[in-house]
Amino acid sequence: MASTPDSPLRDFIQASKDKGASDEAIAAILTRQGWSEDDVYKALGTYWSETTGIPVPLRTRTRESSREAFLYLLAFSTLCGWATALGSALFTYINHWFPEPVEINYAYASFSKSVTKEMATMFVTLPIFLLVMRAIIRESSSNPEQLQSGVRKWLTYIALLGTAGTMIGDLIWFMTYLLQGEITTRFFLKSAVVLVICGAIFLYYLRFLQPPEKRTSFTDQAWNRAFTWGSLASVICVFGLGFIIDGTPSQYRDRRTDNQRLHDLQFITNVLQNNSRPPANQQPVPLPENLKQLVDRKLITQARIQDPISKKDYRYVRMSDSKYQLCAIFATSSIDNDRMESAFWKHSAGETCFEVDVLKNTPY
Repeated sequence: MASTPDSPLRDFIQASKDKGASDEAIAAILTRQGWSEDDVYKALGTYWSETTGIPVPLRTRTRESSREAFLYLLAFSTLCGWATALGSALFTYINHWFPEPVEINYAYASFSKSVTKEMATMFVTLPIFLLVMRAIIRESSSNPEQLQSGVRKWLTYIALLGTAGTMIGDLIWFMTYLLQGEITTRFFLKSAVVLVICGAIFLYYLRFLQPPEKRTSFTDQAWNRAFTWGSLASVICVFGLGFIIDGTPSQYRDRRTDNQRLHDLQFITNVLQNNSRPPANQQPVPLPENLKQLVDRKLITQARIQDPISKKDYRYVRMSDSKYQLCAIFATSSIDNDRMESAFWKHSAGETCFEVDVLKNTPY
């Protein structure tokens, strides 16, 4: 019979076992002679299979691997969610505190102050991430062999690749704008935000790949606590700043309601302008006595002439054939809301009236 590559190993193991040597002693001798542990233990497995007549059972990790993949993918997806939302919210605050003088689109700058979506994303994804990571760490502590799982290593390397790519992109973006003369406080702060968030995540997951002999349960727990409390503190600070800049949920609702009131008044004004302004060389069409006449003529819906909360009609006063007053009760001030309306539509909290002449241009 032709010899196989592991024949010397099998012959040595057989002779050693005949002399009463233990598996540990045989493995130590062979590995010192340069044989790999995989080859040695494979040969020992073959010896015991032939001796007992029962093949060495293979442990299947299908279920465990599927569970690991689910937990790690869920952890990475929620991590991406709250980390991205955190960075986006901080970018918004930086834009608010350090506005760019050359920006023209001030309406967009005002609108972008809203960070409700980012706050909602962090509120949902951060707790899920922390709970999933707690489950992963507990399972790893009770089953240290999971630290060598191929699924775990692959997914961890993917997370590291994503964060490393983001940091490299941030550095490229930093250098590009630096060479273009973009040397502003806002620019440096945004670059620092990306580097700090991605750097913390990179270091956190890099520790998961360290060999077990270089790690202790105490340092692992300290590292996990530092990352957990750092994440919670960052998100809580962002929430607090969000309430300061964007207001509480009730204040946000008041601003949205006032926006609707203002849009209603502007829509009514536009209808009156189009239907009461005379064509060239013709007499002006008299203004209606009340807004319900516009509803009866199907020029506007009933909902458009009513306050969205109280459901009472907006106050309309006909002053002449071409002049009228239109009033609404606002919950907030347009100056406090920082809405970029024309000067005509500025209003304070409480009842505000706007006087319009249909013979003049629409006040927009």
